[in-house]
Amino acid sequence: MIGGKAYFSVFSYCFLAMNRWWSVFWFRGILLLLENFSFSIDPSSRIAEGDFILISHAHGDHISGFKSSKPKLASHITIKLYEAQTGRKLIDAFPAFLSSQRFTVGGLDIEVHDSGHILGSSQFLFLKHSSSLVYTGDLNLEETIITKPAKPIECDELIIDSTYGHWDLVFPKRDDVYADIVNWVESLLSSGRAPVFIAYSIGKAQELIALLNEWLDVKVLIDDKIRKVNRVYEACGFKFNCVNLSTKEGWEALKSNSLPAVFSSRESFKLAEKHGFLKAIATGWTLIYPYRNFHACFPLSNHADFPQLINYIEEAKPKIVYTFGYHAKRFARWIKRNMGIESVALVD
Repeated sequence: MIGGKAYFSVFSYCFLAMNRWWSVFWFRGILLLLENFSFSIDPSSRIAEGDFILISHAHGDHISGFKSSKPKLASHITIKLYEAQTGRKLIDAFPAFLSSQRFTVGGLDIEVHDSGHILGSSQFLFLKHSSSLVYTGDLNLEETIITKPAKPIECDELIIDSTYGHWDLVFPKRDDVYADIVNWVESLLSSGRAPVFIAYSIGKAQELIALLNEWLDVKVLIDDKIRKVNRVYEACGFKFNCVNLSTKEGWEALKSNSLPAVFSSRESFKLAEKHGFLKAIATGWTLIYPYRNFHACFPLSNHADFPQLINYIEEAKPKIVYTFGYHAKRFARWIKRNMGIESVALVD
């Protein structure tokens, strides 16, 4: 359990919400306290304070809990993606294989639901008698070329991703963004130039590859990190037409500027830049930051924007909302003022 020093640091940073079964805190991730048991959800350190760890998805800022020796739960795909990226075989993780699969841990029932963010990403529903709490993890309610949208889960208490929890942050229609990307890439290729996108090796890279494969019918040049992740996607039924940079064909494509590239490593990205590729990025952060060092920027995100977040809350009908992420404080104030729901920002 939690030592005295760590416990008081929790009190100094967050709000204590009391109910019959649990209390919610922020302490190096979400900390859910019961009378005789505790959960760390997406801890930011291997020193996770809870007795049991839940990991929502395989992005680098959410996987520190896999390094803990404590028991942990994640979707089986999240586990496979972690193992593919790190080369480390996990032996102390419980895999969820089915949608809405239920586990009983520490006196709570826990259901695992798709969060729509990337392959294998999860929401967690906690149940105890008539009380319910949902942790959304990183969330997306819009269908993409490679993911299905998350479904809001009705609950008494809601812990919601607030990365884009500002009323000005509204993404364009996804098909419009797809069309902008494809048109730009096509115009470059027709002029004898090629673009290189910098992207997360999990999720964004596969979305861009699938888009260029399907809409332009072209191969995509990738680096080795993305190749490892693609194997997990392909085992789940996805098909990608790619060329690995480390092959002879890949090296020739790099030198000739003949294929669009999607790279996750800074080294590969800089190498493409040296060979004349035009630099591009596709991220929701383009609504906030200018990215002046790129030739093209596209507002493509696998997070929920502000309208999606409001829609989730309206359908979930919680009595209290906890916000976490980039705009947690601002979003919590907006919810309380405009929706009349008690809301608390969980922040350091």
